Amino acid sequence: MFGKTAFSLIELLVVLAVLGLLVMILLPVGVRSLEAARRAECESNLRQLFLANAAYAAETGRYVAAAPDIFGANRQRWHGARASGSGAFDGTQGPLARFLGDGRVRRCPSFPDYRQDATANAFEAACGGYGYNDRGVGSQIYLLGYGAAAMQKGMPAGGIQRPAATVMFTDAAFGQPYNNPRYLIEYSFAEAYFFVGATPAQLYGPARPSIHFRHGGYAGVVWCDGHVTHEAQKLGNFASGLGWFGPPDNSLFDPF
Repeated sequence: MFGKTAFSLIELLVVLAVLGLLVMILLPVGVRSLEAARRAECESNLRQLFLANAAYAAETGRYVAAAPDIFGANRQRWHGARASGSGAFDGTQGPLARFLGDGRVRRCPSFPDYRQDATANAFEAACGGYGYNDRGVGSQIYLLGYGAAAMQKGMPAGGIQRPAATVMFTDAAFGQPYNNPRYLIEYSFAEAYFFVGATPAQLYGPARPSIHFRHGGYAGVVWCDGHVTHEAQKLGNFASGLGWFGPPDNSLFDPF
């Protein structure tokens, strides 16, 4: 007849300690693997945005305008359209919709926590958490200066002189309230470091940052030649993860 066996208290504590150690070792690996998958999905989304804009440019001769009627009815964006000046944008009605499969910009999976209900300026949900180089690609500000005429058309398809070094789309968000951000909203422009004034040579600022470094301190970027990189934050608000990855100038946004 065999005697009963059981764990002693010390053995149980040893087993629990080993399990706790394994969790401590494996959990960061799992988190890193999950973020790597999200990062890869984000890269795919950015590449799809580039391809859609390139197809639009091939058809029209110009890249899509970022906000063609911002000086008027303010109902059009590169990512969608809205029925009123204070309503939400519908991504299926945007100028790139027919180049994007189901018509919508796919959302960045690393940006699930954002505010859009009853929040000032939180109407850009159709942009998927991505911002467009509205000054250097999505307008003709560098040709005409900031004004209604410059916003109505994007840059000519062959007008980007350094496509491998000019931003097209990035991970983006915007802090609310403006001066002391406590939460983030979606935002559809990748703000260059300086605002461009009534003439292309007139720069002032810096702007309020919108590039969002949400991939472990990195932001996804698709450039005007179609290659995708992840860039580390160098300037801006590190607490909110909003800032810039380049030098304190507009060199990576300027089409010339």
